[in-house]
Amino acid sequence: MRERRRDYELLYIISSLRNSEEEISAAINRVSQAITSLGGEVTATNHASPWGRRKFAYPIREYAEGEASRRSFTEGYYVLIHFSLATDKIAELERVLKLTDAVLRYLLTLVDARSGSPGAAAVVSAASEPLEAEGDEDDEDDE
Repeated sequence: MRERRRDYELLYIISSLRNSEEEISAAINRVSQAITSLGGEVTATNHASPWGRRKFAYPIREYAEGEASRRSFTEGYYVLIHFSLATDKIAELERVLKLTDAVLRYLLTLVDARSGSPGAAAVVSAASEPLEAEGDEDDEDDE
C-alpha cells in the first residue's frame, strides 16, 4: 500500500530556560531529527525575524524540567518548520513534541497544496459566497 505524504507547517516555542545559542540549536536539531527519523523531509526552517525570541502576550504556566511545580514563562524562542511527512506518522511526531522538554507549545497545520499556505483555500471559498449573495440582492433592487 502506498503511503500518503502531505506538506505540513510546524510552529513551536522553545522554553526560555534555553538561553545559549547551542541549547537553542540543539532543540531545533532534535525536532528536525525527529521528523527525518519518521521518514519526513524538512524543506525549510525559519527562526529569523519575525520569529526568534519574543515576549508572550500573557504568561504561560508550564512544568519546567527538574521542578515539581509550574513556572510562569513570559518569553520564548519561536521556530517555524516546513516539512513533508506520511499522514500515519503525524501522531508519533506529536508524541515526540509533547515529550520534548524544550518545547513549550506547538501548532501543527496542514499546508494546502493548491495555494501553498495553510487554510487559504477555506478563506477564499468562504469569502466568495457572501459576495455572490450580495450581487443577487442588487439585481432585485434594480428591477
